[in-house]
Amino acid sequence: MRIGIVFHKDPYAPPSGIDLVRLRAIAGGLIRRGIRVEIISSVEKEGVLDGFIPVCGLSVLSETGRYDLIKTCYHPSILLADRYRGPIVARIVRVVDRKFPERDAQFRDKLLHSQEIIRSRAAVVVLNNAENRERWSALYGENPPTVLVPTGCSAEIPPASTNPYQPGERAILFLGSLAAPRMVQTLNSAAKRLSGVARIHLVGLNKACMYGGEEGCRLDPAVVDHGELRESEIWDYIRHAKIGLALATGPYPFDNDVSKVLNYLRGGLQVLSEEPIVNNDLIRKTGLGRVFKYGDLDDLVTAALDLLKNPRDEKKESAMRLMVEEHSWDRRTEVYVNLFSRILSTPHADP
Repeated sequence: MRIGIVFHKDPYAPPSGIDLVRLRAIAGGLIRRGIRVEIISSVEKEGVLDGFIPVCGLSVLSETGRYDLIKTCYHPSILLADRYRGPIVARIVRVVDRKFPERDAQFRDKLLHSQEIIRSRAAVVVLNNAENRERWSALYGENPPTVLVPTGCSAEIPPASTNPYQPGERAILFLGSLAAPRMVQTLNSAAKRLSGVARIHLVGLNKACMYGGEEGCRLDPAVVDHGELRESEIWDYIRHAKIGLALATGPYPFDNDVSKVLNYLRGGLQVLSEEPIVNNDLIRKTGLGRVFKYGDLDDLVTAALDLLKNPRDEKKESAMRLMVEEHSWDRRTEVYVNLFSRILSTPHADP
């Protein structure tokens, strides 16, 4: 089996965001199962990631017979695959229509264009959750078929090292991107309300201004901003925090598939998460944390104080074990192996 994974960003960048973490995890997992995999991107030079994952330029997509199948990763990835004539598995994070998500207004036409190409070219569309599968089916029907491959987490994490927080500090960690102005405003308000009790730390990027202009996108000094860190560096921030905070981009579950929830639980950190987030079922299943009402700052603060006073320590080990056994990247890779095998065993007409 020969698989190409088309990626629209720089694959050589440090794995700090979920896009590059997922790329390396899935590509590496497939290779470890004996599948020949290459990452394909608009790079000037061929190279290798993590010592064993080949990276090639886009020109290889024109080579007849080089790949049995290619997988694209996000909306823009499909635009890079126009030279390829074989079967395509196309994955997208959230389905866009003419109205929602509202925060995608300036990108809407390009995203819809990508979805039309995916509809016409993909053998299968991969989605993270049932909410987006329902949206895709409502817009495009059942052809191409859809498959769910949720976000995963690392089975192996680095051993504990130093505490990155101040001595005696009770840290509330927000890991990942701030992707809407409301998230920044909520984080700022919570940091000020909890001042003197706990400090909120951001490990990630503030991208809110991409989705709503400059107003309301600045972090308050009460939030400690560490910037973006490599995936290998985040685990001590998770281990030594008291709470992992997850905020919604808006009120719609389909736009709130939040990978940080899985990382918090994998690291044994109790989670405080906002109601529309689709991964909240994991918090309820493990019992390691609380869910607060959407847009309700009082409920957020009350829940945070409860978790600080009454930590769910007895749930930690079972939650960590569940994440490894059921939600690791290895489990997600298994789904792709089965999916690719099924597609390649079925005759396909040339596109």
